[in-house]
Amino acid sequence: ANMAHGTPHSRFTQLIDAALAAGTLTAIATGGALLGLGWREGEAGRVFRLAGRGLLERVGVASSAAPLTSVALGYLHHLVIATGWGVLLALLVLPWRGVTRVTAALLVSAGYAMLALWVLPSTLRIGYAVTATPPGVVVIGAAVAVALLSSVWIAVGEGYDSPRGAAEV
Repeated sequence: ANMAHGTPHSRFTQLIDAALAAGTLTAIATGGALLGLGWREGEAGRVFRLAGRGLLERVGVASSAAPLTSVALGYLHHLVIATGWGVLLALLVLPWRGVTRVTAALLVSAGYAMLALWVLPSTLRIGYAVTATPPGVVVIGAAVAVALLSSVWIAVGEGYDSPRGAAEV
């Protein structure tokens, strides 16, 4: 019984903590990318405003009557969706080790980009409908990859080890 790896419960807790950190990093990295896409169009909050407007119109509210509400709603949508994707993708990546973990991070980022481009409805996409085109998806996919690779680095630094770790020692 190798106690260095902790109990299964603490390993699970470490995995969840690492996945939540990845979700936070994903929200930050993709938020920055979305601000960049907006700045390129001349308005930093453009993506959030358009996402909020789309969400308001889905529930039958005229977004022109509430421009600040649409930006706030778009930003909240971003926080929830980007964090959710970051956690989900991290749970696919973190159980792997070493170079395989890095490769998995790149593959799931590419997988997310393909899902966003061809499958996901706008409400489940980071950046809402604004990232429905290849240039937008590439920017977000790259930001997701950076976030996941950063979370891999943090997980290693924090001592998170995969469940397979005990068998490999």
